[in-house]
Amino acid sequence: MTTLEKLKQISEAAPSDWREQAQWRKDNRDWLRKSGRIAVAVLEAIDANPEMSQAKLAEKMGVTKQYISKIVKGQENLSLQTICKLEAALGITLVDVKSFQATQTAVPVEYSQHQWLTSRQIHSEMTSAFAYSQSYQAA
Repeated sequence: MTTLEKLKQISEAAPSDWREQAQWRKDNRDWLRKSGRIAVAVLEAIDANPEMSQAKLAEKMGVTKQYISKIVKGQENLSLQTICKLEAALGITLVDVKSFQATQTAVPVEYSQHQWLTSRQIHSEMTSAFAYSQSYQAA
């Protein structure tokens, strides 16, 4: 069998799915990047603690070593529960959620120009409309 025949036989046996893989990576780019950053942080925390290893981390978290391996490869879509377990086992913070504090809430209101109004402006508009309707009913 010639080299060309061998090459044809190999290429015909397994069709390539590189396009699907590339599309999947594109579709999941955002969480893959964050997962990669978490993986680096986990590896740095393991390296910073001479008593910690991937096997010991798996034991502390109650998961398999293979699962920790997936995490540190940065290709695992982690749940909040898993992130909390990682944080507790390593004594680090991986995700810090900022608390939301709103002084005024903006809500869309149908106007001729579709502008956004604050809750204070909406209250003022509604009070004016109510006062107008009351004066109209009294007349």
